[in-house]
Parts: sequence; structure tokens; C-alpha cells
Amino acid sequence: MQLRKGGLMFAEILQTIVEETRGGAGAVLMGYDGIAIEQFFLPIDGLDLQLVAVEYANILKEIKRTAEILDSGFMEEVTIRTERFLVLVRVLTDDYFVALTLRRDGNFGKGRYLLMREAPNLRAALA
Repeated sequence: MQLRKGGLMFAEILQTIVEETRGGAGAVLMGYDGIAIEQFFLPIDGLDLQLVAVEYANILKEIKRTAEILDSGFMEEVTIRTERFLVLVRVLTDDYFVALTLRRDGNFGKGRYLLMREAPNLRAALA
């Protein structure tokens, strides 16, 4: 999908987020249905980031549903830490989110900042 916002395609925004974050491995703009709108992944031996994103979409859908049942408000952000990676998720709309995967020693704060900075651009392009 070649959507543009302010001259930037989704892929270019995702690439910027990954490349400007130390330890960035990949980013994906995805629906809760597990279908990626756009993605930018650096090659990582032994890890299929596309598969990771699809599986986490299922988990995020359940977290979102639980937040709605508990009436705790709109889910904004989720962080998943594993032994090797961090996955930062920024919710964009009721249907879409952006996820950034970092190596464990990556710059979590910078990645979080860049997701927050670019969320309005991604949201506007989705509208």
C-alpha cells in the first residue's frame, strides 16, 4: 500500500523510526486482524519479525478487549520484554497499531519517543 502523509509513505515513516532508534530491528503498521498495512524489517538471523507481529496482534486484541470490558479507558501503549527483544506497541486507532521491535540493549526511550512523535502522522494517513 503506497499511502502518503506529508510526502512520506508509511514504509518511510517506519524505516525512520527503526533507523533512528539504536537497536531498532523492525517496525510494522498492522491491524488487530494480523494483516500488516506496511512494514520495515532489518534482517535478524533466526527470527521472523513478520510472524512475531502477527502473533502479538492476537495478544493485543485480547488486551484491548479486556481493557474495554474493565472500562479502564483506551489502550494507548503496550511493552513486551523478552530475553532477546523489546516490542513497543503504540495504538493508533480502534483498528490499527504500530509496533517497534528492538534488540534488548536498544534505546527503549528513543523508540518510545519516536512512536509517539510519528503516531499523529500515521493516524492522519489512516483516516
